Amino acid sequence: MKDTISHIYRYKQLLNEVLPASFTKPVRFNHCFNRIVLDWLFQDVWYNYLDRSKTAISQLDTVQLQKMIERMEQWLLNPDLLVEDNQKSLTWRKVKSTFEKQQGS
Repeated sequence: MKDTISHIYRYKQLLNEVLPASFTKPVRFNHCFNRIVLDWLFQDVWYNYLDRSKTAISQLDTVQLQKMIERMEQWLLNPDLLVEDNQKSLTWRKVKSTFEKQQGS
């Protein structure tokens, strides 16, 4: 439990303070970083795996939180990774949107 609390603290610190202060491109807002890292974690649109009526962070385990923290810290060391992960996230979302349109959703 203690690990989870410290992971949540670090995750929120990166999401709300460190990343927005470090980047203006390709994104700069915390909700964008959140979308990218969650999509990266699931290698797909995150809400295909989590309940959208609950906060994403409340549904993740310590291992998942640690993976996301590590990835966000990698973005700080290698900003090109953020660009790549953002592009992948947008691609997954475009594919989902196209599929939904074809299904009449």
